[in-house]
Amino acid sequence: VLFVPAHVVPLVHPRRTVVTIHDLGYLYYPAAHTRASRWYLHWSTLYSARAARRIIAVSAATAQDLRARYRVPAAKIRVVLHGVDPAFRRVTDLQAVTAVTTRYDLAGPAPYLLFVGTLQPRKNLDLLIEAFARLLADWDAAAGPAPQLALGGKKGWLYDTLFAQVERLGLAGTVRFLGYIPDADLPALISGATAVTLPSLYEGFGLPALEALACGTPLLAADASSLPEVTGEAALLIDPRNREAWTTGLRRVLADPGLRADLSRRGPARAAQFTWARTAAETLRVLLE
Repeated sequence: VLFVPAHVVPLVHPRRTVVTIHDLGYLYYPAAHTRASRWYLHWSTLYSARAARRIIAVSAATAQDLRARYRVPAAKIRVVLHGVDPAFRRVTDLQAVTAVTTRYDLAGPAPYLLFVGTLQPRKNLDLLIEAFARLLADWDAAAGPAPQLALGGKKGWLYDTLFAQVERLGLAGTVRFLGYIPDADLPALISGATAVTLPSLYEGFGLPALEALACGTPLLAADASSLPEVTGEAALLIDPRNREAWTTGLRRVLADPGLRADLSRRGPARAAQFTWARTAAETLRVLLE
């Protein structure tokens, strides 16, 4: 059996081929991709879906997309959810957290909201930045230092508008672009955040959401694609098209310690349901078919 864990089945392949397809976001949000990448993703994914004997979809949302958009028979698809690395857990050593947050110039006293992911349009960061700007516009100084927004991740495509937006809104000192974050830094950086935000228009699975839950950091996520499936009742889900709702959500999580405590409690319990051991066992079952 040939197992291809990411999208593209080679032209020469055995009949017994299994491919994992992670998402079809380029079909739903074509403007979020360059023409060349859109063409490549469409044809390579369509070819792989037809060539493989079995398809592993990383979420029920992706499986539904395959059935609806590419007419893949349901009998050909198996849903195998991702797991979360055990390294993602609450870092309770304050010195360890401070060491990492200091490295990224986030060590306070201002709280910070965190996003982790590739900087690209479908991550919906323009809405997040605008919602954050509205939050700051009516920030009450009596509530403490105004928060920062930290955006961690490598540059994807069509990201230049984000930098221009931050400059236009006068947020250059408040919205921080952290660049690529090594895995070793992520648990402490997530643990030090007041909340993690994931406003994506589309996610095939959404590992950053699961990692935030595992660390017990309150999560604000988009009520779209696979994210409700992954987060269950452990996150505050918000319409990714509604800027006002995101401003309200950010304000709530910053102002309400009870809400933060509830989300922090729910997160690790939810994340514990997602293990790579289970992913491996279910993948093996597909290969044995």
